[in-house]
Amino acid sequence: MTSTNQQEKSFEEKAQKLLAYLKSTLRYDRQIIPRPFFVEITGSPSAGKTTMITELDKFFRRMGFRVLRPQEGAEVIRHITRDTPIYNVRTGLYSLSLLLDLSWGHQYDLVIFDRAIFDSYVWMMYWEEKNKLSEVEKKGIQDFFLNRLWTNEIDAAYFVVCDPDEAMKRELRIALSQKLGETSNPKTIKTLVERYNTAYAALSPVHKNLFLLDTTLLDEQEMVSKIAEHVLDTLAVKNLNGS
Repeated sequence: MTSTNQQEKSFEEKAQKLLAYLKSTLRYDRQIIPRPFFVEITGSPSAGKTTMITELDKFFRRMGFRVLRPQEGAEVIRHITRDTPIYNVRTGLYSLSLLLDLSWGHQYDLVIFDRAIFDSYVWMMYWEEKNKLSEVEKKGIQDFFLNRLWTNEIDAAYFVVCDPDEAMKRELRIALSQKLGETSNPKTIKTLVERYNTAYAALSPVHKNLFLLDTTLLDEQEMVSKIAEHVLDTLAVKNLNGS
């Protein structure tokens, strides 16, 4: 054996010893060390989504969970204008890439998404209404985001909605200006609520991890308590089922 071959063999033996140390079943098997729980919360304006996410994050961290609250896609994807469906495809892909990467690791116990893949499904309805997607294009993108390889990783997804009049009261309660925004006005909120209701009716028979929460008659304490109870119960069932 030449000196070059001997050196190569030495390298390989050392590498194999290092790999044997690192590549244990405990590190690589998701059945032994479970993946994180994943929760997605999306919905219409001023329905309480941000409040829920903030309080869930706070509660679980104080209970000792390692919680990740990823930055919303809209805060990350700023190089693409919002007047094209590509924008919402890209924000959806941002969340999807995080979901796929995190589902194969054990760094966190719980990940709470502020809009993710189910949100992208709903946005494609909007772009078809705007005549920027054909029905075939819309369905193709929606089917991609609904692929079981990643929707099955979401333990609970919530469409949070609120009556437009109540939503406007919440929106303007502490606003510095009474001027209405592009999405924060009764007409647009009504359309968005209808869109989430339509999506829920279409998806919930198949996607049992999807839930609709109407916060119209709930104050902040009630809405936070309601979703906390539901998340805890849903994750408990997942835990009991070993999934």
